[in-house]
Amino acid sequence: MPPIGWDPELETGDPLVDRQHRNIHSLFNRLESAEDRPEEIMRVLESLLDHVAMHFDTEEDLMRRELYPAKLLEEHVRLHRELTGAARQKVLEFRSGQLTHTRPLVEFLREWIVEHVHQQDRVLIDYVRVRGGVASVPEPWASSPPLAV
Repeated sequence: MPPIGWDPELETGDPLVDRQHRNIHSLFNRLESAEDRPEEIMRVLESLLDHVAMHFDTEEDLMRRELYPAKLLEEHVRLHRELTGAARQKVLEFRSGQLTHTRPLVEFLREWIVEHVHQQDRVLIDYVRVRGGVASVPEPWASSPPLAV
């Protein structure tokens, strides 16, 4: 499959959130290109899941600080938890050997990126753009977590 390209329309104007979104795209594309190397897949997967968890924290903090409507915040956080749980389950299945090919995992993550980042985050992005909010950096490596070696 072709790599998932970055869409400048996803820019929030928030440098931290924007870097995190771009890094998620980049890590996913690295994962897809590592398809036949299990050790590399696990390294990239761990980095991707760490980055996504940190990004969700950043996004949720931004939503709270920008007074994102409570119902939308609750739904967005629920989606974050649901996606994180499903992704971790797929990784566990891959590690245990229940999932013998990476394709279902990669397809799940591709669908998540396209659906969540490109569609679900659109409402948040528009809201933040209007309000001009900017995220604070929660960790020194928040915009680019270290990759496992």
